[in-house]
Amino acid sequence: MLAIKELLGGKLKFGLIALAIGLVVALTMLMSAMSEGLITGMTGAKGSIAADALVFQGDTYLALERSVLSAEALEEVASASSVASSYAIGHVIVSVDSSAEEFDARVFGLGDRFDQLPIVEGETTAPGPGEAIIDITAKANGVEIGDTLHLTPADAELTVIAFTEHRRYVMAPAIYTDMATWEQLYVASALGTMAEGEDVSDAAMYEAAGRMTGGASIAAVDLAPGATIESLQAELGSAFEVTTPEEAALAGNGMPVMILAVDGIQIVSLVIGALVIGVFFYITTLHKTAQIAAIKALGASNGYVYRQLLLQITILVTVAAGVGVALALGAGSSMPPTMAFDPQADRWLVSLAAVYAMAYLGSLFSLRSILKIDPATALDHSGH
Repeated sequence: MLAIKELLGGKLKFGLIALAIGLVVALTMLMSAMSEGLITGMTGAKGSIAADALVFQGDTYLALERSVLSAEALEEVASASSVASSYAIGHVIVSVDSSAEEFDARVFGLGDRFDQLPIVEGETTAPGPGEAIIDITAKANGVEIGDTLHLTPADAELTVIAFTEHRRYVMAPAIYTDMATWEQLYVASALGTMAEGEDVSDAAMYEAAGRMTGGASIAAVDLAPGATIESLQAELGSAFEVTTPEEAALAGNGMPVMILAVDGIQIVSLVIGALVIGVFFYITTLHKTAQIAAIKALGASNGYVYRQLLLQITILVTVAAGVGVALALGAGSSMPPTMAFDPQADRWLVSLAAVYAMAYLGSLFSLRSILKIDPATALDHSGH
């Protein structure tokens, strides 16, 4: 076919065109993956909780940092008719002093379902007292299996038994422990903050520990057959807030504003990249006015010429897409583990669809030029 013959006859020219488009595709996909990586790094540990619903303390705006449920509140949640099963989840902010360097982290206590953590290295059993599973991004801070982590302000130690992945919260690695260990860390951290360097009496320690005995930050719930988030919320009342893990992940910590900004960045980069490609094909068509005129003079119809252009666009964009995906994945693999990079297949497919759409849209401008070309006039002009 004419379109393929032209591509094969101008390998260097069309190769450079494909490379240019591939770079635009790679940039678009990198922006998408880095934007998604930012959201994952901010919400991964919260949004990936295995449950139909999460129950927070009321009036906390779904913030893990402020939600506190007593043992009685957890029992009230567990006994609700809309609940098939539930388990407690604790959360506390700590600083970690490892053998290599100090870094911030978030400790999550799990009352059950440790199998929800994808273990990529180390033991596959649930952590015991004083043991922890930590997100693998902590390796960038020098953490290894078997290391002892010193936590402040809790002034406690945890032994790392395994690494998990995609479990960060507010860009800090999540550390998973059993609830008994979390409770000790929570009480010690709270007392350490209140004391501000001063000694805390045993009475104060016992009082604080008593208030948190058997408590947690939130409850993870599996709904009973036929139950809904709304029915559970109505049953529990205003003292609690009920939502899905996905919705909870996008609340608090400035996430609504951040998501709006991230979506804006993705849309702008996608539109700019796609428009560049569309205009690029339009300009390329203008540069082929003489060739198109010659083909039309030989009897080719406007429809035939346009179909050849569409075939060229499809081939070039397909090759460029492959180049762009390879470049984006290569750039992503070279990034440090703490870098926000999370390629999502559905997002990338949307990006590719937009690239094709804008390339074809650009071809409509080319079609306008094709229709306006007068073979006799163009050939006469080229003869001079």
